[in-house]
Amino acid sequence: MKLSQEYRMLARRIASHIELPAVHGLHLPHSVEEAEKPDEFGFVFLEDGSVGPFYTSLDDSLPRLWHRYPDPSALRTEPLSLIERFGSDDRAESALALGAWNAISQHLMKRAGFSPSAASTSTASTGIGQPAAGERVGMVGYFCPLVERLLEKGVQVLVVEKKPERVEIVEGVDLAATPAELAHCDQVLCTASTLINDSLEDILKHSRGCGRFSLIGPSGSGLPDLLFERGVDSVGGIEFTDLDALHEALAEQVSWGHAGHKYQLTPDRYPGVGELLRRARRR
Repeated sequence: MKLSQEYRMLARRIASHIELPAVHGLHLPHSVEEAEKPDEFGFVFLEDGSVGPFYTSLDDSLPRLWHRYPDPSALRTEPLSLIERFGSDDRAESALALGAWNAISQHLMKRAGFSPSAASTSTASTGIGQPAAGERVGMVGYFCPLVERLLEKGVQVLVVEKKPERVEIVEGVDLAATPAELAHCDQVLCTASTLINDSLEDILKHSRGCGRFSLIGPSGSGLPDLLFERGVDSVGGIEFTDLDALHEALAEQVSWGHAGHKYQLTPDRYPGVGELLRRARRR
């Protein structure tokens, strides 16, 4: 069974145990025709203030989403209706489904009294341990600022990137010919946007043998149970704690990271969906 199918099943399970708040609008970034990288994340908002970020720049997802939701803030629907499109061949719908999944995940954690940022590991800012000089870090998706920090430490970086023209090839940075090269890395950092196109499982298959596998990025803000079951060592996301600051930043089209706290969860710091549901039902 595909991972996206299991996500849909898990969302239905959650909805059968607790009442989920309705979707109360979307935010879609505006397309910017310039060389600088634009804001590439959309957001699903729920009635209780829970937020689910999702990556919008796979293929032509963003213009498709704008075409279907010309007034995104006005969207009112049930989150399950969006999550049922998870794994669709339509990347725009699958991306939006991931945002809805992240939103109900944040709702459940909040309702259960579990703060992922409070439980986070010390690697929350990067998603990685402390690689030593000479070690090799595999990177699925190009994270330029993180690459620069790794190079400063003398760490070698191997990049798997769908758009190789984005990768700045400098000393210490190599572009992988195939994902199979990840098996020779000391650890792998993988963008959570691989959840949108069902490519994560293939990446995991090629990464067997690496020392540690971390999923990172705002799109990874959902419950990590299914990922831990597949051997992912840590899962990162963001917990938004200042909704007003987030809305203000989005309206001004500026950086929104200050409105929340990044986190990186490991199996030993996460109680599991069953325990979260038990706690949520008691409240």
